[in-house]
Amino acid sequence: MKNYSLSPKKLIRNERGFLSADFLFAIIIASGLCIVFFSLTFTLSMVEVGQYIAYSVSRAHSASHKTQDDQVAMAKAKFASFQKNKVLRPLFSNGWFEITKLDIRGAGETGKDFNDRYPKGKSDLSMPQVGIRLNFEANILDRKITLLGSTNSGEGFKAFLTGLMIREPSAKECFDQIRKARYNAILKLDPSGRFEKVAGTASEKDYVPMEDNGC
Repeated sequence: MKNYSLSPKKLIRNERGFLSADFLFAIIIASGLCIVFFSLTFTLSMVEVGQYIAYSVSRAHSASHKTQDDQVAMAKAKFASFQKNKVLRPLFSNGWFEITKLDIRGAGETGKDFNDRYPKGKSDLSMPQVGIRLNFEANILDRKITLLGSTNSGEGFKAFLTGLMIREPSAKECFDQIRKARYNAILKLDPSGRFEKVAGTASEKDYVPMEDNGC
């Protein structure tokens, strides 16, 4: 049986257990990287879910209704239904992810759109940038990993989930366009007043929609 001396010189030269130290160091680094990659892939999956929510809310907002306020109410109701959904609610109430601040911009009477963030360019034929926008925050990415340090640079992990979809005109907007703008424009096509004579006592209030939402 070998007799190992405890002298400092021989202790320094002793390599017993060296692989164990290497293994512990490697397993800690590997575990940290696994946590980072899991958080990243899980976040990307939740972004896809969030994008579906943005699309569904935008679609609810785009459908025509009596007034533009009703269209906004439909979008808010759709978003609230997702927040109460028994499948999606746990995903966004565990503190790892947050989807908040529903921002609805449908132009029209409100005059609000997303042209400040998504410019249309120089062409006047560009589509209006209207729809909804949500704030997405991935708190799961904010981690302090042993030997790797913190993943947060101080600004957090936030992004916008945007659903741009052209809003159909409401029935009120169609009535106003037909009765006020188009009807009066037709009457004024002939400076002699011929069309006004043909219309007789008819007025813009006599317009009755015959199809769809009045447009």
